[in-house]
Amino acid sequence: MLDTLDLDALWREARASTPAHLLVRPFTTQSVSAHDDARPALSRLAAREPGVHVVLVSDATPKARDGQPLLDEVRAALPASTELVLLPAGVDVSSARADELTARVAGSDLIVAVGSGSVTDLAKRARDHGAPEAVLIAWPTAPSVTAYSSALVVLSVDGVKRTLPSRAPDHVLLDWPTLVSAPPVMLRAGFGDVLARAVSYGDWWLAQACGLDDGFCQAPAAVMGQAEQTMVEHAMAVGRGEFAGVAAVTEGVLRAGLAMSVVAQTAPLSGWEHVISHWLDMTASGWQRRPALHGEQVGVATLVSGRAYERLLPQLDPGTLTADLPHAVDESWRAALGQTLGVLDPTGAMVAEAWRDVSAKLAAWREATVARDTLAQQWPRHGIPPELGALLRPAAEVEAALRAAGAPADFGALSQPVSAAAARQAITHAHLVRRRLTLGDVLMLAGLLDDAAADALVA
Repeated sequence: MLDTLDLDALWREARASTPAHLLVRPFTTQSVSAHDDARPALSRLAAREPGVHVVLVSDATPKARDGQPLLDEVRAALPASTELVLLPAGVDVSSARADELTARVAGSDLIVAVGSGSVTDLAKRARDHGAPEAVLIAWPTAPSVTAYSSALVVLSVDGVKRTLPSRAPDHVLLDWPTLVSAPPVMLRAGFGDVLARAVSYGDWWLAQACGLDDGFCQAPAAVMGQAEQTMVEHAMAVGRGEFAGVAAVTEGVLRAGLAMSVVAQTAPLSGWEHVISHWLDMTASGWQRRPALHGEQVGVATLVSGRAYERLLPQLDPGTLTADLPHAVDESWRAALGQTLGVLDPTGAMVAEAWRDVSAKLAAWREATVARDTLAQQWPRHGIPPELGALLRPAAEVEAALRAAGAPADFGALSQPVSAAAARQAITHAHLVRRRLTLGDVLMLAGLLDDAAADALVA
């Protein structure tokens, strides 16, 4: 069972597995500890400096601990003068909302974030901009996301999901009664979020092989260790809501957050599958639906990506890697943004924000001629490069793991179902979200991804 994470040992493993010329960033998190009752540990941390200004940040979503209201239990472990900032249930993680919270925490000495990913990311962003000297403690309420240990935040800027640098929480307090009380759908969401590792490292390899990322290394893999595999082996326990499943997913999401932090980017655990989920979030209102939990969507998209690696990428003509990219591609990609995101935001801000990253990606592709030529020469006549294949989990294993965990394996089975048309759009348009190159970009540029191919990937 997870007790504490030896952060010093994890960092040493990451450093030892990485070439000396690549920067491996130290963890800013000082401790990650698990408790049968984390309240005494919280009291000790709060008592280190008597008289400090403490702010407790949470949201209005009901939370329980052993059947009791969680916020009451947490507040009782903090100084009586603690100020409570209660965000709305289902709070949006937007730049505007982060600015509001920044004003509320300004001047504080200690911030305690009690919630899931949205609350944690907002607290991280607000601490960075409103109280940079404050200590931030994360009290996770569900093992659903990597935000608790990550030195990054996912923030909506002009309606477009962006990953921005941040300081990770100083301390992460895991309280098992809180975590086992989380809704089962959130446990399954964490399972899906970590399962992205099945394909995301492949996307990262593709980006460096095409010359669009020079930071690919094994440091994040060293931090992850066997956490993803252990989680998959406990998939049935996850599906039954057993403690072994909760513990396995919890360690998976925490290690994943740390793994991304050492390279200051999400690429090791966030590729095409994540931008498919981001696209579904960004366009949900246009399809008259609410977004499902992020990890739910990621799990299904991981299966889609795994199938694409097996069914579509082996059809790649290496000549497409060396061919000059006509500017008609820029025009068609910009037009696709206008036809989709432009309808959702007539001001044009959403399209402009997305195009800023996409145009930079296309420019970087054009500049990376040497890397693309080298990759084309090494590309096998049949299949995919063995170095790439070694980084991928077979799609059949991904599907089996999702089903064993009771997680959705198709978009229509999400807690907020996605229609076939909306899923098709997400698969064929997700490359228009981020600057980073993913499998979706390569498939689009190679002419291998269209509506028919997208439909086949979800069948």
